[in-house]
Amino acid sequence: MDETISLRELIETIWKGKWIIAATTIVALLFSMLASFVWIKPTYSANATISVNNGIVPGKQLDETDSYFNEIITPSAYMERVQSIAVIEEGIKKAHLQGKYSPEQVKGNLNIENVPNTNLIRITLKAANPSDTKKLLDGILSAVKQSIWQDIQTGVEKDLHHFTKLKEKERVQLQQTIKLYRQQAVALKLPPSLLLDAVVSYNNQYIITLDSDRLRDISALSEKEVIALNELSNQIKSLADRYRQYVNKEQQLRDFLQSFSIENKILVISAPVVPQAPDSPKPLLNMGIAFVVGIMVGTGLVFFWRYWKETGQERKLES
Repeated sequence: MDETISLRELIETIWKGKWIIAATTIVALLFSMLASFVWIKPTYSANATISVNNGIVPGKQLDETDSYFNEIITPSAYMERVQSIAVIEEGIKKAHLQGKYSPEQVKGNLNIENVPNTNLIRITLKAANPSDTKKLLDGILSAVKQSIWQDIQTGVEKDLHHFTKLKEKERVQLQQTIKLYRQQAVALKLPPSLLLDAVVSYNNQYIITLDSDRLRDISALSEKEVIALNELSNQIKSLADRYRQYVNKEQQLRDFLQSFSIENKILVISAPVVPQAPDSPKPLLNMGIAFVVGIMVGTGLVFFWRYWKETGQERKLES
């Protein structure tokens, strides 16, 4: 019976304070509407999914040119590069939004994650304008590819310059040694055909026809002269081998620069699109929360008012 009376009193108290509850709820709804439509600026988000795969098979021996990109093109390295201030700044330029957004501001609105156990990268960018959001993310993705390619190109061109210098150095030495060999051959009155021995590879074979006078001249050479001439011949062959190696290396790097494509390593699986609705604020959700909070606060005020009223009456009776 006591519980029934208490419940009845509870309901009666709420009913008596219904206008307080209603007023509190209305105020909360008004604040919610002002916050959703006036005070809080809307934010939009654009999303992209990127596949980052350098094509390197674990356990397989690397090709000579793989070293230029195997550590640069990885999911973790890509994620770090996306958050680089320099890359973001270049992305803003590509989007033609300089002055409207700062690199630090854009970086703070970037969210990047690597899908577990995959080479997929998910990127989310938030901005105050739906069109700007897509443009910024497109610009950043383009800037990342450009940055990666520039790093690869810089490494290759540095080595290309190095091997070109070595090739030219070997070429000069080779020409000088061949000239010296010719001078000694002429001084020793050797047949010009013997110069072939100094410039062809070890495995090549050829036939030289010599008359008796030429053979007599060759046989008359001293041991010292033969050794000196043979040393020059070996130097020419060694220089020629190194020269060919540098030429091949130079050509290999030039071919790599022409054939390498960053598009084969970094694929856009899901491109950014212009968002149709803001992420925040969400007016309906905010008003729903405000409605519940208004009722709870109003109910609390009603019971507090009843408690204050009853305690005040008790004090009067006691006095």
